[in-house]
Amino acid sequence: MKDQSKLINGKMAMAMFVGIVGRLIPHVPNVTPLLGLSLFSGANLARWQAWLTLIITLAVSDIFLALIYGYPIFSFWSLFTYSGFIAVMFLGAYGGKVFSRWRSLLYVTAASLGFWLWTNFGVWLTSNLYVKTLSGLMQCYVMALPFLRNEIIGDLVWSVVFFGLFALGRRHKVSNSYFKMSKLRHRVA
Repeated sequence: MKDQSKLINGKMAMAMFVGIVGRLIPHVPNVTPLLGLSLFSGANLARWQAWLTLIITLAVSDIFLALIYGYPIFSFWSLFTYSGFIAVMFLGAYGGKVFSRWRSLLYVTAASLGFWLWTNFGVWLTSNLYVKTLSGLMQCYVMALPFLRNEIIGDLVWSVVFFGLFALGRRHKVSNSYFKMSKLRHRVA
């Protein structure tokens, strides 16, 4: 039980660290680890742990970004960003039960597209950049198209990082357990 708790805390800490640092380091626009973190957390943590990991990562990185760049920490558009990542987390919780290589590609791409649609709808709704008509909404989506490619590529890469690190950690733990059992057998024999 204690080892399981350490593993869960380790997963949460690793995910938060990578998520925060990945948003703070210089990066190509829309190539951040948060969608991958959302899928990973939903697939590998209990719901409350996934929720906590995601909210802490978003809040801490938003605070740092606001301090660095001087914009508000939270605003009405934050509702769209946070709710978009939470929806992706729930997709990860559902998809985590059926992930395979090809399904993972489908889930990440669908999550990227859904997040892009939702958050750009939020930009259209909450900003004064576009008129509040259907043509204004379409203009918002057209103007955001260059970011969609970056988002999908970044989300695929970061998802591989999160799920890959976890798989390596699990494999390392299994191989360490096997090694310990092997040493124990030699002592007994």
